Amino acid sequence: MALDTASEAADELVPALQVVGNKHRLHILQILGGGAFGVGQLAHTIGLSRQAVGRHLAVLQDHGLVEQKPSSENGRLYTLNRQKAAMLNASFLSVMGRLGGSGGHVSAEGAAAPDETLHMVVPQTPEACTHCQNAPFVREVLDELDQSLVKARQYQVRLRQMSSHVLTAQEEERTRIARELHDDTAQALTSVLVRLRLLERSAEDKRLRSGLAELRDLTVETLEGVRRLAIDLRPPMLDDLGLEAAIQSHVQDFSRQRQINVNFTSSGLGRLPPNVELVLYRVVREALSNVAKHASASRVETRLSRKGRTLRLLVEDDGCGFDVEAAKGSRQSGLGLFGMEERLALIGGTLRVDSSPGKGTRLSAEVPLPRSRRQ
Repeated sequence: MALDTASEAADELVPALQVVGNKHRLHILQILGGGAFGVGQLAHTIGLSRQAVGRHLAVLQDHGLVEQKPSSENGRLYTLNRQKAAMLNASFLSVMGRLGGSGGHVSAEGAAAPDETLHMVVPQTPEACTHCQNAPFVREVLDELDQSLVKARQYQVRLRQMSSHVLTAQEEERTRIARELHDDTAQALTSVLVRLRLLERSAEDKRLRSGLAELRDLTVETLEGVRRLAIDLRPPMLDDLGLEAAIQSHVQDFSRQRQINVNFTSSGLGRLPPNVELVLYRVVREALSNVAKHASASRVETRLSRKGRTLRLLVEDDGCGFDVEAAKGSRQSGLGLFGMEERLALIGGTLRVDSSPGKGTRLSAEVPLPRSRRQ
């Protein structure tokens, strides 16, 4: 309950804190804390135009933090409403004390780690903008833009880290399920199949043998389906023989099942870092899956090559093509492209998709290889 009360009080403070959160308004309050000043004096001290100071004073007046003294020979003068300022300060300290003593804490997800604080520099302001009558306004906009860019970059870093954790957890779960299917389910089905064959041979009744034969065939189909599912989740060939062999095997299965002519060529790359092999294998699978679902293609060219320390993957089809920008904005096809981009980004790679309606699709990925790699 204490935390709820503190949160409600904090919510009530938000409008006032937004007002004094502006550095120019805070500066005005600090100056007025020392006495009464006119608009011209404030403008000269702060370095803003009279119009800008007038706008800030109007906002502060609306919230009762600044009062206007009766007209004098020096013109309108403004003073700090000390009672209102003291109440705001006391409320702020009270809320902070309640939050600090409530046992609550800022979660790791809600606070930026020290190494995540990124400083982004806004481009140099054109000289003409710094001398025009709107220069203060331009500086204020650039300050707010700079803060927004920093926050956006920090948020992007958190999203990328979260994406990495999700993909890593997904691969670990795939591996675990594939291992259980292969070691437990497939072996159990194999044992059932052996017993059915023994029963079939020993049975004398023809109807019983016929029923056992049907059951045996069903068990064989189920066993093949389980093995195929385990391979789809995590192909053993990828770990045992490498990326080229795994892609070649998948391409052959894909061509046979989908009746699409897929040609795969590579330049004999040998073994690559495990994370690179896994990401590129997933990208190839996703690209071919998209071809089967959407492209209506009859032929697909897949190439894997290396130039210097850059590994290149190409998947090109002669299908119907699509609008790339529209697809990226789609909840269905956009997720597939986004997933490939995210996987490649985790290993420093990039993805480019070139396509247009009626002209097929060309998907190309580039991945930088480390200087020392496993052969």
